[in-house]
Amino acid sequence: MAHFSRTNRDELKSNNRDFATWSEKEIKLVNHVEVFQEKPGILKKVQNRLIDLQKELENEITPMASALPDGLDITKNQIARGENHNGFPYLSLDYPQNFSKTDMFTMRTLFWWGHYLGFSLILKGENLKNHINRLLQNKNTKSFKDIYVSLASNPFEWELNETNFSLVSESNAENLQKTILGLGYLKIIRVFPVIDEQFATLNWGQAGVQFWKDSTWVTLKK
Repeated sequence: MAHFSRTNRDELKSNNRDFATWSEKEIKLVNHVEVFQEKPGILKKVQNRLIDLQKELENEITPMASALPDGLDITKNQIARGENHNGFPYLSLDYPQNFSKTDMFTMRTLFWWGHYLGFSLILKGENLKNHINRLLQNKNTKSFKDIYVSLASNPFEWELNETNFSLVSESNAENLQKTILGLGYLKIIRVFPVIDEQFATLNWGQAGVQFWKDSTWVTLKK
């Protein structure tokens, strides 16, 4: 590390007038290293939980594969990791999945740092109208009480607010149908905020399998 003479240090300090001054909060944050030290271990733990979740989902889904849309891959899975979704790291699991030029079917589990753990279904393609009809048939059931539906133009928008999402149970059926058809895809999601006291003891496997069970009716063939 370079050491400056008193004169050079004074000159550097003087030149800082050309830049915005550091706030007390900023100085405190740039000296805070613990989150970066713990981050690799935390994300490794997230990854292991997603791996375990995939195995539990596979046990649940395999026996009912024939009732699900054609082309769905129940053997392949993908865990993706990123550092900057709206400024925050994330890990996601796609299982089961089918990504093609015309169709999309995936249960995407998303851990979004500082936000939530979310279990979602993203559906697009020739079966969309059937998925919508099944959603409307089940929208007022107990299972869908805490499930949101996406209103965003982009199926990979995850910011949970009134612009992007609406509770399925509180949505007008006719308007919801028109909205989803206009978007060209259906995405529903159940979230577990990291700020919730119960998050620390949440069983990701059980929660993910339960979401699949609750939302399966939307995915079945005619």
